[in-house]
Amino acid sequence: MSASPPEAAGGAAAPSRAGAGLAPLLPLAIALAALGAAVLIPNLYSDPNGLDPYGLRMSAVALALLGVTVAVPQLAPWRRVFVSLVIITVAWSAFLGAPDLLSHLGVPETGDQANLYASAAWCGATALILGLSWLALRRDRPALRLRHLGRGALWVALGGTVLFLLAVMLIPASLLGREGLPVIAVERDAPWLVPANLLQGLAQELQFRGLLLGSLEKLTTPRRANAAQAVVFGLAHLAIVYQGPIAPFVPITMVLGFLLGLATQRTRSLWPAIIIHGIADVAATLGVLPGLYGY
Repeated sequence: MSASPPEAAGGAAAPSRAGAGLAPLLPLAIALAALGAAVLIPNLYSDPNGLDPYGLRMSAVALALLGVTVAVPQLAPWRRVFVSLVIITVAWSAFLGAPDLLSHLGVPETGDQANLYASAAWCGATALILGLSWLALRRDRPALRLRHLGRGALWVALGGTVLFLLAVMLIPASLLGREGLPVIAVERDAPWLVPANLLQGLAQELQFRGLLLGSLEKLTTPRRANAAQAVVFGLAHLAIVYQGPIAPFVPITMVLGFLLGLATQRTRSLWPAIIIHGIADVAATLGVLPGLYGY
């Protein structure tokens, strides 16, 4: 049974023609500029890690922006999107702060254990804030697409994972700047790295292809909504993950974000993106890049 064109493309009703242009995305551009300033300005004066090791400045800016949408009635339609930015930034702060908190509580941990605990905090904070916002939004909830996992979605998940791994194998070693991944011992590290990568992939898909994409689809066309979330996905990695020679991978991250969003829209399910993201992260961390490039 075929769906109507808007639902087939994005899993949500299409916005009106007035909301189909780029102008409705201006508040998002302003928010990204404010978050970018929060990241970059401390770099001009001091060591940002020493100044704010938990990324709290980004979380504070995102919360302030959400407060503006609450205070200004005209920005009410953007509340869902700004909740997404709060989830992205606060969950990242939870990831950065969890190891120190557990250390203060006397929990023993190695580097890999700390990464797993931090990833659990990242995913847990995402789920907690998402659940609270879901209760608050009520009738104004965006489509998270978590209820559907059909045969077509499973085929997309399998095909997308295979294509990702094949694409990674074609990346020249020189582009990785020899900083991509450290050498790991699979038997020693896999019990910690595998669940950590799966939790990180789940958290990011809930944030970007879940709430953010679903919220943007209520404001603009499915295609523009997908492109916008992919840009945010790439910039978030630039701010919190990529450094030095691997910063040029941000455009690749945006493309991957766009493709994962497209898979989400076409299958009307978030599960293919979750599966592809999780398996790809595990494979890359445990074997693909170290084996190919001799790390």
